[in-house]
Amino acid sequence: MARSTITPALTLTLERVRAHWHRKQGLAEPLQASVEEVVASTGWLRTLGGVDAYLAARARVPGLKRQQLDEAVEQSRLQVVPAVRGCIYVVPRPEVPLVLRLAEEQHGKRAEREYEKAGIALTELADVGEAVLKALRKGPLSTDALRKALPEGTVRSLGDKGKKVGISSTLPPALRHLEFEGKVERSLEGGRLDTERYLWRLPAKNPLSGAKVPAVAVERHARIAATFFRQAGPATLESFTTWAALSQREARAAMETLPLVPVAVEGLAVECWVMEDELAVLREKVPISSSLSLLAFEDCYLAFHGGPALFTDPKHHARQVPVWGKMKGGTLGDARYLFMRPLLDGDRLVGFWEYDMDAGAVVFGTFDALAPKRRKAIEALAGDIAAFLRDDVGHAHSFSLDSDDSVRDRAALVKAM
Repeated sequence: MARSTITPALTLTLERVRAHWHRKQGLAEPLQASVEEVVASTGWLRTLGGVDAYLAARARVPGLKRQQLDEAVEQSRLQVVPAVRGCIYVVPRPEVPLVLRLAEEQHGKRAEREYEKAGIALTELADVGEAVLKALRKGPLSTDALRKALPEGTVRSLGDKGKKVGISSTLPPALRHLEFEGKVERSLEGGRLDTERYLWRLPAKNPLSGAKVPAVAVERHARIAATFFRQAGPATLESFTTWAALSQREARAAMETLPLVPVAVEGLAVECWVMEDELAVLREKVPISSSLSLLAFEDCYLAFHGGPALFTDPKHHARQVPVWGKMKGGTLGDARYLFMRPLLDGDRLVGFWEYDMDAGAVVFGTFDALAPKRRKAIEALAGDIAAFLRDDVGHAHSFSLDSDDSVRDRAALVKAM
C-alpha cells in the first residue's frame, strides 16, 4: 500500500476532501433520517458520562431533545455497548452483534493475563453469571443493587491482586462476559445517557441470536473497516488503525478484501482510501458550506482524521490548546484530542465554545475576527445550545469526573480568546 507502488484513482485538494467529510457527517446540511440512521451513517457516539453524546447527535439532528436520544437507547434502537478500543459507544442495534464480537476479541487479548494475575477462573465467572441472570429476572438492577441481590458468597473480592489489574471483584468480569454473549445489556439509570452508571437488564431478544457475524477475524475486521470508511473516507490506514485498535497487519488484511481505492490528497504525505463507489461523488463540485456547528468533545468529524490540524488554517497551527488526558501535542497543528469544544464555520475549525454556568449562556471565541452577520448567526446558535444545556440537560459536564470548576475554567479560556 505504499504510495510509490500504487497509482491513485484521484488527486484531490484538501479543501475538496474536507468538504466531502463535512457533507458526509451531516454538518453541511441535516440528514433526513432517524437519529439511529444518522448515528449509523456519521459515526457512533462516544459516551463519557457527560453531555457530549447529546451534543454530537444534536449537531447533526438540529433541535434534537435529550429525551429523543434517551428513548432511542431505552427502546434498543440504539444500544450502549463496549466497542472499539474497549471504549463504550452508542451503537445502532443492527451493528451490535459485530461490535460485541470485536470488543470481545480485543478484550480477550488482555483478559487472560489479568485473570491469571487476579486469580480468576472462568468456571467461577460462569457461576456468578448464572446467579446474575437469575437475579435480573425480577427486573433491571444497577451493579451495586445486583451485588446486594446475589446470594451471599456469590461474588468474591479480589483484594490486592485484583487492584493491581483494575478488577475489584468477580462481578464486573462476569457481567462483561454476559454482555459479550448478548445475555445482558446496559440500560440507562434514571433514563439518561449522561452517566456511566447503568442498569443491567435481560434483553427482550439476544442480539446475537441469528446474527451473521463472521467466525474468521479478518472477515470481522473487514466488516468494521467497511463501517469506518463509509463514515470517514477518504481516510488513512493510520486513522483506521487508531480508531479500531487493530495492528497495521490486521488492518491491511481487512482493507484488501474491500472495494477500497487510493486517492492522493494534496499536502498529505500518505494516501487516503475511499470506497470505490464514492469516487463519482468526489469528482463532483460542491457548494461552499455556510453552516455553523458547535461540536462535542471527540466529535467524529475531527477525531476520525487525527485531530484539528486538517481542519484549521495553517497560520493557526502553532496556537497552544489544552489536550485530552495524557495525549501528546499541545498545539492545533499536532494535538490529536482537544480538551475544548470546537466551533466550525463551514467545514473549518475557527474557534472554540463552552457553557458559562454562571451566566447560563454559551460563550465562544474565534481565531480571527468575524464579520458582524456571521457573529450574529453564531450568537443565535449559541443561544439555542445554551437553552438545550440549561433547560433540557441541566449541566455541561463532558465526562463523569468533570466538574463545575472545570467547565468554568474552560469557559474562561474561551472568553480570553
